[in-house]
Amino acid sequence: MPRGSLLPRFAALWILTAAVLAPSVRAQATADVSLLSSLIDAQLDADAFSDAYWGAYVVDLTDGRVLYDRNAARRFIPASNMKLFSTAAVLDALGPDYKYTTRLYADGQIRGGTLAGSLVVRGSGDPTFGGRYAGGDLTRTFRQWADSLKARGVRRISGNVIGDDNVFDDRALGEGWQWDDLVWYYGAEVSGLQYNEGVIHLAVHGTSPGNRARIDVDPDVGYIQLVNRTSTTSGGGIREGYSRDLSSNRFVVSSSVPAGRVEREAVAVSNPTQYFIKTLVAVLEREGIDGDGEPIDVDEWDGPDIRYEQMTRVATHLSPSLKNIVAETNTESNNVYAEHLLRTLGAHQYTGDEYVPGSARSGVSAMEPFLNRSGIDPQSLRVADGSGLSALNRLTPYATVRLLAAMRAHPDPSTAQAFYDSLPVGGRSGTLKSRYRSGDARGNVRAKTGYISGARTLSGYVTTSTGRLLAFSLMCNHYSVSTSRVNRAQDAVVELLADFEG
Repeated sequence: MPRGSLLPRFAALWILTAAVLAPSVRAQATADVSLLSSLIDAQLDADAFSDAYWGAYVVDLTDGRVLYDRNAARRFIPASNMKLFSTAAVLDALGPDYKYTTRLYADGQIRGGTLAGSLVVRGSGDPTFGGRYAGGDLTRTFRQWADSLKARGVRRISGNVIGDDNVFDDRALGEGWQWDDLVWYYGAEVSGLQYNEGVIHLAVHGTSPGNRARIDVDPDVGYIQLVNRTSTTSGGGIREGYSRDLSSNRFVVSSSVPAGRVEREAVAVSNPTQYFIKTLVAVLEREGIDGDGEPIDVDEWDGPDIRYEQMTRVATHLSPSLKNIVAETNTESNNVYAEHLLRTLGAHQYTGDEYVPGSARSGVSAMEPFLNRSGIDPQSLRVADGSGLSALNRLTPYATVRLLAAMRAHPDPSTAQAFYDSLPVGGRSGTLKSRYRSGDARGNVRAKTGYISGARTLSGYVTTSTGRLLAFSLMCNHYSVSTSRVNRAQDAVVELLADFEG
């Protein structure tokens, strides 16, 4: 079915009342719906899930019929299904064409090749600054900035290089995050001035058996300290080992790697703002621009107030459009993007003279009008972070389906399409690429996965055999079987929906 053809059919859903989609059994059930419910029950009531807690809600978006309801109004740990709410709310607020703008300023006069003052980078909360959208070239934008400075005659900077990350507050981690997640890319810190998604890339090369492996660092700008406790083996598999103390950039690498093989890992650094500025300074020096000052966070600046209106803008960097950022967030389940989007939402809700930095809390507050318009009671949810990494989040299957219905029928067609297109496609893309290898859900279902320990979720859209679009949410908490077993049950339910003829 062509994507664009879905919009007119569901435009009226934007004004559906909560009663129409309320989690109940009041909808007229047909024999087909009854059989569908029995088949879904059989999947969720399997002996493997005797200690699991299931919630499920399925609605036909064509007419608002409730096709299945199990604990739909109960609250579940959603894992990355939380990203559905972060991405939908920011798309609704800013539109799919919004772009982040990062600006480079010169605070002083240029005399004899020297900038007599500081260089200031004003962050906007852009999570994409780095290599992902630059063909993997981590320092391309910094080199372009160096070219802009040299075009103005700058060969030396007498002052400091200052990073302004104040578009966000200084809470770098989400509420309730686990400390042992923080060394990995998916636990990267948040900053209003983010570089390379808050990670540094390590490549551990097996050398000869019995010797230390060789560790390459990218970007190699001296930001981290490495302790090499690796070993090279004569065969077998790779055993990875990485650790970092909190608020430190001292990494202990203890991986075992067979000779001739390479173990690659993206590890999260502490203090992304310093990472940004130190990398910028290193690149400027490589490009022939020396500095006399220090790379510092604006919060450490004890000089005169920074007044951008009195500075010279040297360069501007634009992010990809929000629709592309949201697509990366949902398709690949990118945590740091989701956290930035929630804080961006908070940063844009304040107008006038008072400036309040974006935070998770202000983002949640800014989300509430959107939830109310979507027929969702904000008090029925618990939003601790934007990504779902926190086990403190709580969503209901009912609210999740309400959100899916509202976004499919959003009054701005481009917003509706951007959200729909952002979801992984079964058997084709992102976190669903390895699922739905066959069956009618392949290339059909678009859904967001979610996983943290003890919580596996799947929510999205699937089209039935008669062309009716369904919105569904399947949430499983507290299970003790393998996550792959939960996947099989969820996938079986989605296949039942894809084959439904009612």
